[in-house]
Amino acid sequence: MPELTEEDIKNMSPEELRALQKEQCVFCKMVEGKIQARKVFEDENFLAVLDINPATPGHILLMPKEHISILPQLPEPLVQKLGVLSKHLSQAALKAMKAEGTTIFVANGLVAGQRAAHFLLHIIPRKEGDDAGITLEETDISESDAQKLQDNLLPFVHRVFGSQKAPTSPATPHSPPASPSQSTPSPKAEKPAEKQKPAKKMTNLDEVTEFLTK
Repeated sequence: MPELTEEDIKNMSPEELRALQKEQCVFCKMVEGKIQARKVFEDENFLAVLDINPATPGHILLMPKEHISILPQLPEPLVQKLGVLSKHLSQAALKAMKAEGTTIFVANGLVAGQRAAHFLLHIIPRKEGDDAGITLEETDISESDAQKLQDNLLPFVHRVFGSQKAPTSPATPHSPPASPSQSTPSPKAEKPAEKQKPAKKMTNLDEVTEFLTK
């Protein structure tokens, strides 16, 4: 294949760019059998392999066979299946490695540690003192700052779930309960959620980052 110039890439259609990225994707080549991988599970939708640079022994990478860049692009039926598979692979890893726990995580975007534009779910067996280095630092936050964060987040949560309701803050902890004698108005029927458009395929990690920060 002749070497592509920057101008060639700029003139490509989205479909051609996706095909090019898939052709160059290491994990797609694993799915196609062009690159050898130590498989531990495979079905029509997913492939699970051992990481060649594991955080701990038994580190598993679970990936969709289709070239999906980030979790938001994965169709919801496959998200459900992903959860079931991660549960069972975690159980298998716990027993096989005689582990005391597992760390299960996804890196979406460069800043989160994503290194390739193919969605991966990590299943990492853990033992006391394994020095895997996967920790979350705790920070203090004031009540007012926490409220601001909640108020900022809620509209976007309603948006992605297709809710038509305006976000509301929860009632204060000491609000008196409603009297049983008070009549409760019948709930209004909600409008049907808008049909979501198919997710655009990302062609590189820069696009992944741009998508996640919109």
